[in-house]
Amino acid sequence: MDVVSAAALARSSMLGMHPAEARLRIWSYLIDYAVSLATLLPAGIGYIIFLVTGHYSTVPLVLSGVSALLLLVYLVVLLMMNSRKGSSPGKAAMRLRATRLDPFAAPGFGRILLASFVFLLSHLIPVIGPLLMLLSCLFDRDHRRSWLDKIAQTYVVDIRKGLDPTNSRALARTEYLLSRPDRDISEHLPSLGTSAEDDIYDDAAVPARPRSTAGIVGAQNSDWHSPAAPQTGTVRRAAFAFDDGSYLPVPESGLIGRAPQATEESGNELLVALKDPERLLSKTHLAFGCDGANAWIMDLGSSNGTQVTAASRAPRNAPPNVRLHLNDGDVVQIGSRTFRITFQETAK
Repeated sequence: MDVVSAAALARSSMLGMHPAEARLRIWSYLIDYAVSLATLLPAGIGYIIFLVTGHYSTVPLVLSGVSALLLLVYLVVLLMMNSRKGSSPGKAAMRLRATRLDPFAAPGFGRILLASFVFLLSHLIPVIGPLLMLLSCLFDRDHRRSWLDKIAQTYVVDIRKGLDPTNSRALARTEYLLSRPDRDISEHLPSLGTSAEDDIYDDAAVPARPRSTAGIVGAQNSDWHSPAAPQTGTVRRAAFAFDDGSYLPVPESGLIGRAPQATEESGNELLVALKDPERLLSKTHLAFGCDGANAWIMDLGSSNGTQVTAASRAPRNAPPNVRLHLNDGDVVQIGSRTFRITFQETAK
C-alpha cells in the first residue's frame, strides 16, 4: 500500500467512515449481475422460440437486438452511477458507496473505466478470474478493499454505519468539526444553580434571551426554572446546548428530528423539531432521555446516522437502536446540526 492510500484510509477512519463488510459487497455484486442477466431475458425468449419453431424468424432476431440494447444501456448507466455517485443498483440496495481516496469524492469516470476493463479481462479465465476479483476483498481484513479497489484507488464504505464520502455537504461538515477546536457553547447556557435570590434583577437589567430556533414542539416552556427556595442538597441535571445557542433541559424521554412523531404507545415523549435546511436529518432521527442522573441518546436507524465526539477524540458512530450514554462535554452531530451535553449540579 502506498503512503497516500495509507494516510487517506487512516483519515477515513477519523472521519467516521466504515468499511463495507465482505458479505454486503458480495450481495451488491450479485444484485448487479442479476440486473444484467435480466436484460438478457428477451434474448432467452427468442432462443426458446427458435428451439420450438426449429427455424430462424424475425421475432428471435428482434428480441436478441432488444437484449443487446438493454445490456448496453445498463452498462452505460452502471458506469455513470459508479463514476458520479459511487453507487450501483447493488450498492444502493446494500447502502454502500465507493469513493476515491485522495480527495474523498465520487470515483470519477477514469477510475471506474479502468476497474471495469480489468474486470472484463478477468473473464479470460472463466469463472475463476471474476470470482477472484470479487472475493479478493476478503484478503484485506482491515479495509475490505478488493484488487479492483486497489487498482482504481477506491474504497467502498457502509453508509448505514458511517459517513457517506460522496455527500459533499456531510463530508465538509465532518471535516470542519474535526479540524476546529471545540468552541465553548456553555456561554449560551444560564447557570443551572440559580436560587430565589437571583430574582432581585429586573427584566430591564437582564437582556432577554432569544427564543430557541431549535423548534421545540409540545412543550410550553423549555427554560430552566430555579427552585422556589434554596434547599439543602444538590442534584445532577443534564441539558442539551444546540449549535444555534438554544438549550433544552433533558426530559425523561424525547425525540429529535426534522418533524418527529411520537409512537402510539409512548405519548409522553417531548418532540424536538430542528431546522434542517440541508435536509440531512431524518423525520424522526434520534431518541433521547434521562436514566436517573445519566443522559442517553439512541439513533433510530436514521439515513445519515449519528456521530458522537468526546473531548480530544475522533467522532464515533452511534449504533442504530442502541442506547448510548453521554458524558459531560460530548458533542452529538445529527445531519448538519450539533449539540453538546452539559451536566450541572443544581439545588433539589
